[in-house]
Amino acid sequence: MSTWLSPEFVQAIGMALATVIGAVTAWQAREVAKLRERVVALEEQAADDHLRFRDAIRLIRALQRHIDELLGFLRLHVPGQEPPVAQYKIPATLQEEI
Repeated sequence: MSTWLSPEFVQAIGMALATVIGAVTAWQAREVAKLRERVVALEEQAADDHLRFRDAIRLIRALQRHIDELLGFLRLHVPGQEPPVAQYKIPATLQEEI
């Protein structure tokens, strides 16, 4: 029992625990750094996707205005004949944006 309480043994156990804790802390620090890099990359991608989405919405609005102009042109120059009904439907999720 006295060997368990010897200063050398207690010091060796303490150093072993400190080494294990240091290794775990270093591993956690590497993992946190990797996750931070991923978060930064995902934030940049989200910002890029947001910009592209806004550009797509602007294009859809411009195309919708063009379609409206073409329909008006057809009604004006081909009286009595209605243009065909659109075969597409704007999704409800984009209805407010457009």
